[in-house]
Amino acid sequence: MMMRVRELGNEIHVELTGVAGRQQSVLRAINHCQKAACGDDPANAQQVAVQVRAGSNAMHICLKGRDGRRFDADSVYRCLRAALLERGGQVLGAA
Repeated sequence: MMMRVRELGNEIHVELTGVAGRQQSVLRAINHCQKAACGDDPANAQQVAVQVRAGSNAMHICLKGRDGRRFDADSVYRCLRAALLERGGQVLGAA
């Protein structure tokens, strides 16, 4: 799996290739990282809009903060890397 994370204004774009059969793991990782960044407060979770485009072997994810909220691309990269690559897709709390 190859991952690229970049910041464009107040958006973070995550591009993944080589994800065939692992799309659900990627979505769990995004959810895990969003909770890590926003905390467990549901009001905080609503401050981010997540858009996902998925194909058979690639995914493009856009994270956009609402009400001026910004995310750090490096933090997003580190969280996703830990969740997807270093733990082999075994995200905390995943069934």
